[in-house]
Amino acid sequence: MPMSKMNKIKNDLKPQTNEAGFTMLELIISMVVFLVVTGAVFGLLQVARQSKAVVSENTGLNKNVRLALNLVGRDTYNAGFGYPLRNTVVLPDNRIGTLLSIPNDVDTSRDTVPPIIAGNNITLSTYNLTPNTRTDQVTFFFKDNTFNLVGGVSQPLNILAATTTTGGIDEIVPISGSNAACRVNDIYLVTGNTGSTLGLSTALSGGNKVQFANGDLLTFNQTGTSGPLRSITIPASIQRILMVTYFVTPDGTLTRREYANRTPAVAFVDEPLVYGVENFQIRYVMDDGTISDNPSAGPNGIAGDADDTPANLAEVRQIRYTVSVRSTELNAANQPYRVSQTATFSTRNLGYDAN
Repeated sequence: MPMSKMNKIKNDLKPQTNEAGFTMLELIISMVVFLVVTGAVFGLLQVARQSKAVVSENTGLNKNVRLALNLVGRDTYNAGFGYPLRNTVVLPDNRIGTLLSIPNDVDTSRDTVPPIIAGNNITLSTYNLTPNTRTDQVTFFFKDNTFNLVGGVSQPLNILAATTTTGGIDEIVPISGSNAACRVNDIYLVTGNTGSTLGLSTALSGGNKVQFANGDLLTFNQTGTSGPLRSITIPASIQRILMVTYFVTPDGTLTRREYANRTPAVAFVDEPLVYGVENFQIRYVMDDGTISDNPSAGPNGIAGDADDTPANLAEVRQIRYTVSVRSTELNAANQPYRVSQTATFSTRNLGYDAN
């Protein structure tokens, strides 16, 4: 091999002294850039994770409140269905006020029972972080569509006038001669020429009598000639009635309470709807467009005094509910998750007498 060619090969195999690696400064800059980019990506992931947690928690809270409001709305729509709006329903003095823990009236006469009973600032909340917060409640009356079905449609049961036994028990006899459609511990609306009253059946006698004795689970009954049941004259009828109250327990549970109408006999059954309720506020839109916290409280807005007007509750046309909920979970700022929803429902049966 010629010498010149061998020298060329040797030169090609020698290290190239003009080629250099990364300097320390370049490595440091590269590491800093990598750390910055990695930190930014990690921060975005954290924000995304927190956002997902917020959305997930709020979605759960909103869903629970929405489901509860749907149930409240259903009973609001039903309020007054099959219930006398122009024919006053009466009960012995203070029976409803005592049962619902709302202010009693100042007189000693029989109380009227409208299809809606408002309770403004009734229950002191121990769950709300703001001291002395009180939540509202509302009660509805409407007919039970499962009673005395005729061709699949619920019908009132025509009755004879009530009589009182020697034992002081009021008895009602259906004109049909059968009490098969009736049950013990049911709430009945008894309606006749002279008005209406509510009673809680305490026994069925034979196959044709429905009995109402004092000391019933709801304390509705007042038997004898001076009682409201004996004052109802024929033609008359009875119809099973549903009585439902929505309220919040002191520890923050929105609850639906349905009274009586159970076997075995109980005064009420509670159904919890939403936990963690900080506040539950109700407002009533009247037929003239005005808005009230309690239409029955009269012009001064104070329930339980001389200017109360329970009949105003039959003039409610819409009810507006606001439910505020607080989660036990904490967000990134170490604060609980909170949601609040407002819904308005029509009292569609209060504008006319529905049967």
